[in-house]
Amino acid sequence: MTKRSHEPKIRGTFRNMKWSLLLSAAVAVAALPAAASAEGTPALQDIPGTQLYEVLRILQQNHVSGTSEEKLVDSAIQGMIGSLNDPYTVFMNKEQYQQFNDSLEQHFVGIGIRLSADGEGVYIAAVIPNSPAEAAGLKADDYIAAVDGMAADKLAPDQLAEKIVGKAGSSVKLTVRRAGQTLDFKVVRQAIDLPVVTSRLFDGGTGYIALSSFSDQADEQFAARLNLLESKGIQSLIIDLRDNGGGILDTALNIARLFIKEGTLIHTKNRDGKDEPVTFSGGQTVPFPVTVLVNENSASASEVLAGALQDYQAARIVGTQTYGKGSVQTIYQLSGGAVLKVTIEEYLTPKLRTVNKIGIQPDVEVDGSLPQLITALRQGKAPDELTLAIGKHDVLLNNAQFSEPVPVIRRNSDAYVPSRVVAALLGARVKWDGELQAVELSSPRGTESFAAADGSLINVEGTAYLSLTRLQSRYSQLHGSDDGSRVSIHVTKE
Repeated sequence: MTKRSHEPKIRGTFRNMKWSLLLSAAVAVAALPAAASAEGTPALQDIPGTQLYEVLRILQQNHVSGTSEEKLVDSAIQGMIGSLNDPYTVFMNKEQYQQFNDSLEQHFVGIGIRLSADGEGVYIAAVIPNSPAEAAGLKADDYIAAVDGMAADKLAPDQLAEKIVGKAGSSVKLTVRRAGQTLDFKVVRQAIDLPVVTSRLFDGGTGYIALSSFSDQADEQFAARLNLLESKGIQSLIIDLRDNGGGILDTALNIARLFIKEGTLIHTKNRDGKDEPVTFSGGQTVPFPVTVLVNENSASASEVLAGALQDYQAARIVGTQTYGKGSVQTIYQLSGGAVLKVTIEEYLTPKLRTVNKIGIQPDVEVDGSLPQLITALRQGKAPDELTLAIGKHDVLLNNAQFSEPVPVIRRNSDAYVPSRVVAALLGARVKWDGELQAVELSSPRGTESFAAADGSLINVEGTAYLSLTRLQSRYSQLHGSDDGSRVSIHVTKE
């Protein structure tokens, strides 16, 4: 297991979908200057901030609304922050700051399930290992019929989720539908640590590590997973940073060290334009190709790591353009446990590429979660064969399971599969012809067209689905089957 660097911890803030997460060189404590008393000090009314204090006292003591000092102070703080027009400079009270840290470290209170929805209702997409839900007997694919006796179809999905969460130690009764039965479960809510790092091994020798947050211990967990995969003789690696909104810079730095011997992680530029690069040494390289998956929700620490690996040609980037959060924040501790997060710098990639409001451009641009994953699998030491089994709520890709709902249309004893999924399996480019209502799949072996007119294609709400029967007849390396519960597609090298 790779040990944590002995260099000073580097913290600050990166953007997350809810909060901006930590990325800076220091955590500072803000303090107002003490009042001067020596002869020649300015008059009280000339000291900056005095008028603000005077207005605060007048309004608090005299305004007809009877407003409180706390409310006025909060409004003043929010007004100052709002004038900066900077979404990453944020005031957080003690409770909000605790939520911020819990989010970063993936600490939550609940029963330990992930929910999703389809045409039949809200179902359990995954049960967290060692959670109260697992102990109670809840399973993936259970449909939520009721929460504490209230019918699920009377609630919007977010309302249903809100009823399931609650205070630690309290209980919730879930009624679920499973295989034609209705079952009741009483589950006690507890504090839960969601896994930040997960891994899988694909048939064919490709390892996979997904990172959901750059939390404090994520680098050590990542290194442990990498060591385990290397012990199994992997020939290539996929790092999944999709939907990862950021975390601690030191964590990104230590993960970069696993693939780059030494160099610059990022360049930082302060208000005076001074560049203070974040450098590192003592790293290593790996003897196999690495692919990094990103999407539009990959931000900050994800962009730092992806940008560094791309600039040093240590990995290829697959997916869609990242979020573009390229500024650096530091945390200032305030009285009462509150904090002020302040943007202090902009950061650039090792090759001085701008990230802020631009993002990281993938080497291979692919839309769609499953097509991205399949394309990444083909990028490294591509396996001799690809197997995809599409279930109702999950897929098996080269025998690695993912909670990935992929719609399949069954019509006239045939199965129709999304064209982008098929294109990724075949390593083909997909092009839609709106006039002919047709899809073209182009690969080194040529171009094949699938059209609605001949029944080889079905267009549903803008998504093209291709006939499995027609695919088999046109591609000798593709073989498929459908047992009614799973569609299986097998593709071999030509």
